[in-house]
Amino acid sequence: MYTRVSRKREKGKTYEYLQLCEAYRNKQGQPRTRTLMNLGRLDQLDRSKIDAAVEALLAYSTNPKITRVSDLEHRDASDYGDMLALVHLWDRLGLADSIRRHLRDKKVCFEVAELIKVMVLNRLSDPLSKLGVMRWLPTVYIPDLRRQEVTYPHLLRAMDYLVEIKEQVEKDLYCELVGLFNLEVEVVLMDLTSCYFEGEGPGLAQWGYSRDRRPQRKQIVLALVVTKEGLPVYHEVLPGNTADVTTLIPTVDVLRGRFRIGRCILVFDRGMVSEENLAYLDEQGIPYIVAIRRRGTRESDELISKGLRGFVEMEELGLRVKEKKKGEIRYILCHNPEVAKSKRGTREEFFKKAQGEIDKLNRRFRKGQLSPQGLYHKAMEVLQHYHLERYFCPEVERRGVILYMDTELLEREHFLEGKFFLRTRLSAEQMSTADVIRTYKGLSEIERAFRILKDPLKLRPIFHWTDRRVRAHVMICVLAYLLQKVMGIYCQRANLKLSPQRALGILSQLKAIRSRLGNQTVVLTTTVEDHMRQILHAAQIPIPEKVIQSQLVT
Repeated sequence: MYTRVSRKREKGKTYEYLQLCEAYRNKQGQPRTRTLMNLGRLDQLDRSKIDAAVEALLAYSTNPKITRVSDLEHRDASDYGDMLALVHLWDRLGLADSIRRHLRDKKVCFEVAELIKVMVLNRLSDPLSKLGVMRWLPTVYIPDLRRQEVTYPHLLRAMDYLVEIKEQVEKDLYCELVGLFNLEVEVVLMDLTSCYFEGEGPGLAQWGYSRDRRPQRKQIVLALVVTKEGLPVYHEVLPGNTADVTTLIPTVDVLRGRFRIGRCILVFDRGMVSEENLAYLDEQGIPYIVAIRRRGTRESDELISKGLRGFVEMEELGLRVKEKKKGEIRYILCHNPEVAKSKRGTREEFFKKAQGEIDKLNRRFRKGQLSPQGLYHKAMEVLQHYHLERYFCPEVERRGVILYMDTELLEREHFLEGKFFLRTRLSAEQMSTADVIRTYKGLSEIERAFRILKDPLKLRPIFHWTDRRVRAHVMICVLAYLLQKVMGIYCQRANLKLSPQRALGILSQLKAIRSRLGNQTVVLTTTVEDHMRQILHAAQIPIPEKVIQSQLVT
């Protein structure tokens, strides 16, 4: 049924008439139309009578799209756009299928994959405790989620199941990523970080070197391996007192065994360097690029020479570079003049501040307000506060404390400022000097991953009290980072100058509004703006319909 405007000419004038018409088929099956009602001339039409007629007919309508404005009830509005995008990416990576497949023989009585997805999405939206997830759920609209099946006990049990299949899921994910982005895994980056606990923590929680600068807290160590694009391949949760050098060989064995990654270049930092580790890589024929310590090793002592003779400017890298070769090993010395200038300026500023505070202590000492022993200890506290205790030896004399400088050590530090040393067995034909440096600098990707895991995704502090739950919590955070990174790659490939956090933030402005229309409850979306369309198009996600759910109220 539809309306139609017909035109008639009478006495040289054209008149328009509004008609209510119907399309139908005759007995022969041919399409025809007929006029059900003539509503009158348009220029003489009393529109109030039409409104009254429509109002009267609404009482008999069963279409939720036809209703009085006064009858429309908006119940609540939830974030939808970011959830829609993340669910599509989750499905595209095959995570739900992988989890279900590997739990098939465990006779699980609830949907583990859906609960893991909920916890991962929460990390990317508003990271909360597992109990906090229950408060968060009503604020978002997750497509096809049966919310009544999400309970706090089931969330915790889902974490336990996830840990049991971690290795299989990681392997499936790696295969999906290689196929999805046509990855050629030529370089893998490895690094470690620490995450602290509130309270005692489980058995994994141990005292160790804290990269969070929380030495008073127990911690775990997280080993992470990513591709040069920053996509996580493998992670391991280790006791908090694990030494860095002990992590390299087990990680290499996993990469070669589980992921069949054997000939790619391994890039890692100086903390994992030992003669045993390097000998193992050489024996296995695994190419590597590694930074070596600048102080206290035979290699660094041999490389250091006074002055900057022989350094070549590489303007594209902003560095001065000198290369030395010893047998099959290439050593690349890199000097950043800007960093050196900044560090020297900071040290000189600290020295001025420290000297000013020590002068105040000396005046108090001469007034008899400090004992010689008290003066010495306070002077040491000042030097330690400004990280200068290595360069000065304080001695208390009659007029106060005197700082004696270790000029040889200070001169050596001046030379080392802004420098880092790289070691590799890759020949110049296999990789140029500039490419070796660029590849090593790719470690910034993994450092960025650690920052995102710890801050926006709230990896720490950790509040779980069993090793199994701690491992599951870390894996959920890593999966969240993976989804965020995948979104970032799609935006980058579409030349959208947006971080993945910003892109998801924009999409979260697309709301799902639950409304009551007549005898039906419907879920409607707000308007999909152009900048939202660009992000959804970049991530190959279809634009959602205006009505995304409709349910008859009984």
